Amino acid sequence: MNRGIVVTGGAHGIGKQICLDFIQAGDQVCFIDSDEKKSVDFAKESPNLFYFCGDVADPLTLKRFIEFSLEKLKRIDVLVNNVCRGNRGILSNISYEEYDYILSIGLKAPYELSRLCKDELIKNKGRIINIASSRAFQSEPDTEAYTSAKGGIVALTHALAISLGPDVLVNCIAPGWINVAEQQEFSREDRFAIPAGKIGTPKDISDMVLFLCEQKFITGETITVDGGMNKRMIYHGDWNWHYNAD
Repeated sequence: MNRGIVVTGGAHGIGKQICLDFIQAGDQVCFIDSDEKKSVDFAKESPNLFYFCGDVADPLTLKRFIEFSLEKLKRIDVLVNNVCRGNRGILSNISYEEYDYILSIGLKAPYELSRLCKDELIKNKGRIINIASSRAFQSEPDTEAYTSAKGGIVALTHALAISLGPDVLVNCIAPGWINVAEQQEFSREDRFAIPAGKIGTPKDISDMVLFLCEQKFITGETITVDGGMNKRMIYHGDWNWHYNAD
């Protein structure tokens, strides 16, 4: 297709699979990641894959990244805001500065990249795809920083969709349990927790990213991709009842 694709957190996990699938589709991809070794090794896999090493929490780095992307790609058709990190919160007593840093990565950077790419995306009738998490809607203890970033990006998605439509369609994907560590075996209890019967893979998320880039009548939405896990009602002792019934 020869589109210009920009991806954050592209050297591993979900971001890496997204880059691979766009390359397979005939596009050119530029990604940013803070892990230089992984970025260098990954970029060797295709002449249509370019990397920029840096921290997305730094606005000057974001500006240089988009300048680099335009130099390499000549155009930007799709922006995928994928990267986030951190999974601690109030019980770990994380500081204001630590909390703000996670928001800078997971929420401020997607806004700034959208702003920097705005003219290109409007010109090319492009797409913005944000990667949130099921944590935007459900929580475990001590996850305030990551959860806040993911909840924020859900809201940012529909705000951008209204501001940039109809030229740019903006959507969000909320993954559930995704096997980014490439673990080979999972317990029966783990598999049972997910109605689809398996742990998710980065490919499950990447497939949805590419679908949303092709469709023309979905915008402002957050699509949960978790194998139905969020629909299962769990009661105390529910696991044992099901397993003993087999």
